[in-house]
Amino acid sequence: ACGFLIKRKLTYFAKALESPERTFLTILGKATVADEIQLINNMLDKVNDMIIGGKMDFTFLKVLNNKKIETSFCDEEGA
Repeated sequence: ACGFLIKRKLTYFAKALESPERTFLTILGKATVADEIQLINNMLDKVNDMIIGGKMDFTFLKVLNNKKIETSFCDEEGA
């Protein structure tokens, strides 16, 4: 059993991944990459563009650009 918001999110993503309208842009924002990494990996070959926002962007900056990021802004588990 899951809550209404989780069910709605899963239904939306299932529809978007099965028959996406083009151009397909996804915008993701959350504090932790670890919670979303599987979703990100699954969507990479399905979307035209992906925008990462929220605190997740700091983790990507650290990993991809070797930037020094304050610990409170970086998800070490997701990195």
